[in-house]
Amino acid sequence: MIDPFVVVAVSPRTFTVKNPGDGVANVKRINEFIDTAVMVGRWEGAPVRLVVIPEMAIQGMIANFPGNREKERHFAVTIPGPETDELAKKAVELDTYIAAELYMVKDDDFPDRHFNVAFIIDPKGEIVYKRYKATSDAYEGGMLGNMNPHDVWDEWIEKKGNGNVMDAIFPVAKTEIGNIGIAICHEGVYPEVARGLAMNGAEIIIRPTLIEPAVQNGMWELQNRAHAQFNGVYMVCPNVGPVHLAPDAPQSYDIGGGNSHIVDYLGNVIGHTASGANSFVAGIVDIE
Repeated sequence: MIDPFVVVAVSPRTFTVKNPGDGVANVKRINEFIDTAVMVGRWEGAPVRLVVIPEMAIQGMIANFPGNREKERHFAVTIPGPETDELAKKAVELDTYIAAELYMVKDDDFPDRHFNVAFIIDPKGEIVYKRYKATSDAYEGGMLGNMNPHDVWDEWIEKKGNGNVMDAIFPVAKTEIGNIGIAICHEGVYPEVARGLAMNGAEIIIRPTLIEPAVQNGMWELQNRAHAQFNGVYMVCPNVGPVHLAPDAPQSYDIGGGNSHIVDYLGNVIGHTASGANSFVAGIVDIE
């Protein structure tokens, strides 16, 4: 029996890193915001058991050129690493799961290659889930030049899923608050990723971030409500906050446009915020 709980999805103002260590400062800033969001989110009437952070919130929007391997290596981080260590402290402190993402990540199975990776930390501070983005957009493929599983498909399926495609591409975390999967940003533009996660047992699907113009024209919310209804899952969808292109840049750019939301398994929006700047959304999840 899983008691109803509150999920909180934050949309923090984002500061692009210049050096890998800058991401730790960003996490500390986000953690301060999480404290407030969780405190207020409890007003929904149940414990907060899941906190979600958008894609790009930790590293910002790194500018790169395809094939610039030196620059990739400069920004590449590890999971676990200093950024996840800071989040783990907060997960333990608040007795909650925390889901987040890093998009220039090293991987021991594929040396000198870097991936966009979503992850979940449990209330004990342990990383219990990693999922590698399998469908990228023009920013990653054309700007960052990082890898996707389909670039090394056969080897990927063997190493990440022991030969099982579903476990390699659509892994799901089996947790005490339900089965959780993550569809990263652009992956939610298509029905297949959410369906794959649902087929592999997901009851909650996190979809962090989508950028304009797909937010203002309604695609973002339409897609997430459809994923929820077609697959019988909750969708938790925080959008990235306004992005500063450097840690000390005074000007920010609201590339996502806000509109974070939570959708129940019938496709109803149960939490929504129009603002994108240091905002959050909360709602009750009832798995049973």
